[in-house]
Amino acid sequence: MELAAKTRLLLDRIRTRLEELSRRLDTEAPATTAADAEFFPNFCTGWVVFNVMVVAELLAIFIALLMPRNLLTAYLSRDFLLISLFIQWIALAGAGALCLARTRLNRLPHLQALGAAYALLLAVTFLVGELTLWLLWATGRLPAAHAEWYAEFHILNLSLSAIINGLLLRYLLAKHELQQRTLSEARARMQALQSRIRPHFVFNSLNIIASLTRSAPEKAEAAIENMADLFRMMLSEDETLVPLKNEVDVTKKYLALEQLRLDSRLSVDWDIGTFPRRAAIPVLTLQPLLENAIRHGIEELPAGGTVRVRLWEESDKIHIRVVNPLPPARGKSKESGHVQSLENIRRRLHTHYGDSATLSSAETGGQFAVMVELPVRGGIA
Repeated sequence: MELAAKTRLLLDRIRTRLEELSRRLDTEAPATTAADAEFFPNFCTGWVVFNVMVVAELLAIFIALLMPRNLLTAYLSRDFLLISLFIQWIALAGAGALCLARTRLNRLPHLQALGAAYALLLAVTFLVGELTLWLLWATGRLPAAHAEWYAEFHILNLSLSAIINGLLLRYLLAKHELQQRTLSEARARMQALQSRIRPHFVFNSLNIIASLTRSAPEKAEAAIENMADLFRMMLSEDETLVPLKNEVDVTKKYLALEQLRLDSRLSVDWDIGTFPRRAAIPVLTLQPLLENAIRHGIEELPAGGTVRVRLWEESDKIHIRVVNPLPPARGKSKESGHVQSLENIRRRLHTHYGDSATLSSAETGGQFAVMVELPVRGGIA
């Protein structure tokens, strides 16, 4: 009795701590917005406009220092003010044009979008230059709108625009890509941690262990050991890639805990091929696939069912196939939860392997199959 009471007290403390951790994860998880996946940054934001104005002003200073004094006026200050006004006009007009066209540009393939944006900036440069010449003629500063140096004026403007806009676009796109990658990695880390600690699984396991402390102490002890090993792997940040055998062992410990909860409703059919010793996969890759199959398949069936797991090595790739039965009718919310779970797993794999890893799924004949392909060794994380 005393052992059971102490065990229950300890489990209650663990449950409370996990609830706090779950709430903190929900609060701190970075929000996903549609803008995070767009190719072009928002050219209407303050930091983009500020960067454009700074580059334009530096260019104006550079041109004013190198320009011959007799081109417009003999005074450097007047030259600089005119050049600065002209270049800032081009820069802000270009930023405004990209701001207005951003939505349409982001719908195009990346290469076409980049070419269209580049052409748009050159067109803005030509238009502002033409308007400037007409304005100078209207105010009496030029004898004619199309002076003898008209062609050279536009050629010089377009040449500088081609160079500066190319460099500036590359800088803004690189910075936007870095911000996207940082947010994506932050979300991936948070989703990885959330996938490691599933409150419903933890709470059910704790309740089962608490009930077993009286009726079957030996089973409770084995369950606690399995849970300790499982959480040691879940909460470890020391390893990114683990041997495939270790991942299978951890998944089997997870399944042992789930079988305590589901009893005869859950059975697992393993088919594991022979793998090279160097075969390694990201930590907790297999376990979320089995958890997904149980949550959205076995739990929904009153009689339960069998989850079939097959792992084999082919063409220097690790192949994983998990098949589970589906309930006869599923609501949209349950189906979206199924898809979201797989999407979280797909993002984690992309964090490690980029495009070298694939995850696909198919539903046929009341069975849901998930297929994963990973390199035998390696990754980008």
